[in-house]
Amino acid sequence: MRWPTTAVVVCAAALFLVLTPATALGQRATINGVVLGPTGAPEPNITLIITNSAGVDRRVVSDVAGAFVLGGLQPGPYRIRTDNDTFAPFSQDGIVLAAGQVFSMKIALASRLPPTAAPTARAAVQGTVLGPEGAPAGNIALIITNAEGVDRRVVTGPNGAYVFGGLQPGTYRLRIEDAGPAARPFPATEIVFAPGERRQFDVRLQPLPPPPPPAVTATPAAKPAPEAPAPQARPVTLPVASPRDVDDDDFSYPVPEVTAPGGEFESWPNRWDFQYPLFQRYENNGRMPWIVGSPFDPYNQNPAKGDFPVFGSQSLFANLTMQLNSTINPRQVGAGDAAPTNQTFDNHNFVGGLELFRGATVFQPKSWAVRATVVGNMNGLRVDSGSTRLNTYGVEEAFVEKRLAVLNVAFDFMSVRAGMQNFNSDFRGYLFADNQLGVRLFGNAGGNRHQYNIAYFDMRERDAASQLHKFSSREQRVIIANYYIQDFGARGYTAMFNVHVNRDSKLNVDQVSPQQVTYAGFHGDGRWGSWAVSHAFYQAFGTDANPAIARQITPDTPAEINISAQMAAIELARDADWLRYRFSAYYASGDDGTDPGTATGFDTITDNPNLAGGQFMYWTQQKSAAPLAGRNQIISEKFSLLPNLRSKFGDRSNFVNPGLMLLNAGLDMRLSPALKLVTNASLLRFADAAMLRTLAGAGPGFEDNAIGIDVGFGAKYRPLVNENMFLVLGYSMLLPQGGFKNAVASSGRLHSFVGALQLAY
Repeated sequence: MRWPTTAVVVCAAALFLVLTPATALGQRATINGVVLGPTGAPEPNITLIITNSAGVDRRVVSDVAGAFVLGGLQPGPYRIRTDNDTFAPFSQDGIVLAAGQVFSMKIALASRLPPTAAPTARAAVQGTVLGPEGAPAGNIALIITNAEGVDRRVVTGPNGAYVFGGLQPGTYRLRIEDAGPAARPFPATEIVFAPGERRQFDVRLQPLPPPPPPAVTATPAAKPAPEAPAPQARPVTLPVASPRDVDDDDFSYPVPEVTAPGGEFESWPNRWDFQYPLFQRYENNGRMPWIVGSPFDPYNQNPAKGDFPVFGSQSLFANLTMQLNSTINPRQVGAGDAAPTNQTFDNHNFVGGLELFRGATVFQPKSWAVRATVVGNMNGLRVDSGSTRLNTYGVEEAFVEKRLAVLNVAFDFMSVRAGMQNFNSDFRGYLFADNQLGVRLFGNAGGNRHQYNIAYFDMRERDAASQLHKFSSREQRVIIANYYIQDFGARGYTAMFNVHVNRDSKLNVDQVSPQQVTYAGFHGDGRWGSWAVSHAFYQAFGTDANPAIARQITPDTPAEINISAQMAAIELARDADWLRYRFSAYYASGDDGTDPGTATGFDTITDNPNLAGGQFMYWTQQKSAAPLAGRNQIISEKFSLLPNLRSKFGDRSNFVNPGLMLLNAGLDMRLSPALKLVTNASLLRFADAAMLRTLAGAGPGFEDNAIGIDVGFGAKYRPLVNENMFLVLGYSMLLPQGGFKNAVASSGRLHSFVGALQLAY
C-alpha cells in the first residue's frame, strides 16, 4: 500500500514528538512539595506566594495533606514565601528552574514565638512591599525605629523583599521614607515584638487618588442647580527632581509632604531654623544638644566645627582646626658608636587648618570641599657633646574635592580629590601611610558595603627631623588601587584587596637608575565570632637597577636585579569587660645574599605601622645603627618595623635587607572612659642576618639572627573624654641579645621615655 505524502509527514512528526525529550521543546517547570507544621505534621490552608524575576506573583494554598503544586513556570529564578500570621514567616530565594524541571521541596514552619524564648531573645520581621499596582516594589527604603529613637534602614530587593533581624523585644515604628511618585505616603505603623518572635508584615502601597473632575460651566439658557462641592483629597506635593539633580543651595523646588495621620511629621524646607518641640529632653535645659555652644565648647554645636552653615548659606559649612602637639623623649639609643648614647629629643607641632565644604554630610557626601593645613615645627636634640635646634614648616594638606555623582537612593557616590592629602592604603599602615601630592578617585557601592580608591601620587621630599613635607619632588611616582568589601564571609569582617606600583628614580648612593616594584596585597579587619582580627599579606615583585647594598656584598651583582619578597602580619584580640588581650605576629622576608641576581628582603614605600606596641614599643619609635662596610649604617628607621638599612625619609626602598620576625603579646586596660593603660612584650629576630654578617666584615656583630626583647607600657589620659585634650606617658626598653647586642655594643638595656600632650580645637 502506498501512503500519501501528507500522511507520512504527519506520522513522522508525531513519532518525533513522542521520542523527543520534553526539555528540548521548552516544557515549563513545576514546583511541588509539602508544608509541615512545628510538630512535623502536614499543615493545610497555608498560602504560599511565588515571585518571578519580573516581580509577578502567583499564589497557591496547601491542601488537607499539606501538599501544594505550582506548575507552568517559565525557566528562571524564583522566590517562594508564606503569607500566614499563625506561624513564623518562611521565605527562600535563589530557586533557579530549568526547562522541564520538577523541583520538590519541604517547607518546615516554625512557631511565631519560640516556646522557651529568653526574655532578651531577638525578634525579626520580614515581608514584601507591594506597589500601587499590586506588583512587588523594589528599591524602596524602609526605616524601623526603636523606643529610644534609634533608626535602622533597609532597601527592598528587585522582588520587593525586606527583613529586619536582631531586634530587641519591645515597641517599634515602621515607616517608608519615599513610597514613590505614584503611591500615597505610607503611614508609620507601630509593631510590638515579643522575645524571639518572627513576624510577617507585608506593606501594600496605595495609589494616589484620581484628580478631581473639571468644573462644568452651566449654559446661559439653563439655570444651574446648586451642587455640593466635590470632596477634595489632601494635596500631596512631590519633588520635581531627584537629590542628584538639585543644587544644595536651591530650596525653590517643592518639598514632599510627609505628614502622617496625627501630625507626627511636618515638612520643613530649612532644617536649620526648625523649632524643636516643647518638651524637656534633659534635666538641664542648658545642655540640650541643639543649643549653640561657646566657641571653645567641644560638646555643643557651633559653626566653627561644621555644625551650622556659614555666610548666610543653607549648605556651606566651615571646619576650623587648631592643634598643639608637644613631645619630649629622653632616650638611650644604639647609634653605632663604641657605646649607646644618651639623648633628649623634644618636638612641637603647631597645626592650623581650615576646610570649606558644601553639603550636610549627615545626609549625603560633600558636594565639594577645599582644605588647607599648615604645620610649624620646632624640635631640638641634646646629647653629651651639645645640642641642636631646628625650626621648619610644611604644607601637609592643600586639596580640592568634588563629588562627581550620587549613584542611587542609598547615596552611594563617586568623588575625586586633588592636591596634598593624607592617604593610608591599608588598615594598619604597613606599606603606604603619608601626606602626599596626588589625585584620588574614591567612592562606594551596594549601600556602602563596597568602597574603593584609585590614587596617583607624585612624592614630595620629607624632613628627617620633623617629618614635614617639602615642596621639592623626590622623583618618585606611586599608583595605588584598593577595594573594600564589608561583611565578607562573616558579619562584621571587612576584606580588602590592593595593588601598589612604585617607580622610584631617587638618587641613591650616586645611582639614578629607576626602581620599579609592584605590591599585591590581601587584608582583613573585623570580627570572627568573639575575636577581633586584623591581618595582612603582601607580595612584592619587580626590578632594581644598581642596588648599592647588593654591590657591597657581591661586587659581581648584575646591573639590574629582580625583586621577590613577602610580608605577613596578624593580630588577634579578645575583650573581657574592661580588659583586651592581644596577640600578634609579623614576618618580613630577608635576603641571605647568596643569589646576587635576586633581592628577597621585603621593604615598603612609606610605612607607619600600628602593630604590637605601637608608640610604646622601643623598636618602632627609635632609630638604630651599627658599623657596616666601614661606615655607620642605619639598621632600622623610627616609625617602622623593618630593618631595611635605609632612611625612609630620604632613600629609596632597599630589598637587600635581613627581614624581621616578631611575636607580641599585650594587655590593654580601659580603667575608665578617660584613662587607658597599655602593656606589651615582643620577641624580635632578623629573618636572615647573613648579609649583615658579611657587611660587618671583621667587626663584631650579627653572628646570629637575634635582636632582643622589647617591653613597654604606657597610659593615655583624656580629661574631657575626647581627643581635644590628652596626655600620653610611656616607657619602653629593648634588651639586645646575641649578634645585635654585639653590633650596637650594648650589654644592658636601651630605653626610651615619652611624654606627649595634644591640645586641639
